[in-house]
Amino acid sequence: MKRKTKSKKTRLYNKRVALFALVIAGLLVTVAMAWFGSQTAQVKRLVTFHDRGQEHVILTRATTVRDALKDAHISVDPHDQVEPAIGSQLLSSDSAVIIYRSRPVLIVDGARREKVITPAAAPNEIVKVAAIDPLNDKDKVTVTKGDFIVDGASTILTIERAIVAPTKVVFQPKPNALTISRGAQLYTDAVGVVHRETYYDLPMNIVIGSCGGGDYTIRPEDGAKVDKDGYILVAANYRIYPKCSIVETSMGPGKVYDTGGFALRYPHGFDLATDWTNYNGR
Repeated sequence: MKRKTKSKKTRLYNKRVALFALVIAGLLVTVAMAWFGSQTAQVKRLVTFHDRGQEHVILTRATTVRDALKDAHISVDPHDQVEPAIGSQLLSSDSAVIIYRSRPVLIVDGARREKVITPAAAPNEIVKVAAIDPLNDKDKVTVTKGDFIVDGASTILTIERAIVAPTKVVFQPKPNALTISRGAQLYTDAVGVVHRETYYDLPMNIVIGSCGGGDYTIRPEDGAKVDKDGYILVAANYRIYPKCSIVETSMGPGKVYDTGGFALRYPHGFDLATDWTNYNGR
């Protein structure tokens, strides 16, 4: 009987020791997480806000876009669009935040005139909000400043349908073109849309078949990967820039062949296909 009693006591003791060890381990994890959180909160980040054509730079300990906006004393209307999204985490020590302000836009599509209030910046997005016929790469779109009193809108988007685009793109270098040394930059196109541009170097043999087939080559002037018509191969957000649509980039006209995870964080971002890192012509 004594041996059984001691055995039960020993087992009970071991259970208590194990339970105590688990409690201590939990406390240590909690303390470590609290310490890590406090250390993270102490990291200062450089955040550049691109708002209404101006840049505002702050140094902040904020860990989210929302808190960084508060530190910068920038108010955002619920109808405005923030890129990355307002609830996103600031993942790097140097971040860019783009704010698209909602405003009344008058769409003139032939004899049709329609006004919408939207933060949408890209013509494809604005047209989608108005629920009119989608744009294609042969349509010509111009964006001009409107007279709010006369037009009831601050922006006028005019669509000319079925304008034939050139069959071959002519290379025209730009002074603000993306380069390997920049890696990432903000580029404002002709209609005022701000794009975060990056580059990638992957074989495009499969995606090149997305828009009628053919092959791609390396443009000798700058190392961009271009299709048979001279368009740079671009990865973009299909929701805003449909596959095979023509887009403007800092390196010249591009065509959307691909997409990527970056589009979730920067919906208006473009990833340009280049041969800048592998130098293998693929």
